[in-house]
Amino acid sequence: MVYPNFINKHLEEALIKPDHTGEQKRKFKNKIPEKCIITYQEEVFNFIYKKHRHKAKKLSAETLWGCKAYYTEKFVFVLMNGVGAPHATIVFEELIELGIKEFLNIGIAGGLEKPGFYICEKAIRDEGTSQHYLPHSKFSYPDKELTEKLEQSFNKLNIKYTKGINWTIDAFFRETKSEVEEYKKQGVLTVEMEISALFVVAKIRKVKIAAAFFTSDVFADKWESLYKKDLKLVINSLDTLAKVAVDCFKG
Repeated sequence: MVYPNFINKHLEEALIKPDHTGEQKRKFKNKIPEKCIITYQEEVFNFIYKKHRHKAKKLSAETLWGCKAYYTEKFVFVLMNGVGAPHATIVFEELIELGIKEFLNIGIAGGLEKPGFYICEKAIRDEGTSQHYLPHSKFSYPDKELTEKLEQSFNKLNIKYTKGINWTIDAFFRETKSEVEEYKKQGVLTVEMEISALFVVAKIRKVKIAAAFFTSDVFADKWESLYKKDLKLVINSLDTLAKVAVDCFKG
């Protein structure tokens, strides 16, 4: 069976669009910065907020499905209130409709080899959401120019990173040993639940996106959580990701 069930639905017009007709939504449309940092971890969001709290202005939660969001002169920063491609793409569409043109998606991922910082060069589309936007293909891709700019910030701050392939999957509790072993052979380095879909939506909506992760858990001989083993390392690493993202967008 081909997925989605309705063949060639990609050629059809959607019935529902993020058109922002409400008063609160009109208040912000095209009146906020065109750059945005998206994260799923409170540590990243709180780090950025503390650094910019004196100048940051609140973005209406009604506008973004209850997500917490603020904006400075340079960028918007958003804390997703859920995980997974369906939630992420809904909020992403809303952010694009508000007039944002460039996005950094940062946060934690699983590591298929070892802990560390990773920049995503392409993502395996093993989630369902993106299949409703574009016909199936194995990979989706970030914006090349913005990814290079993100790399420059890692280098500028002297932070070691690896650039590689990510695997995006919907089912958190269905990541199997056979899949991990096969994807390792293919050179896949990380796994998470959103970015392949966001890459596809960005392509359709003609905006730029790049992504970077810190691996908070690792699939070696067995699954191992760094949150349990070294919480301080994870928190410090998320703070580092926040610094990189801010540096990337501060110019």
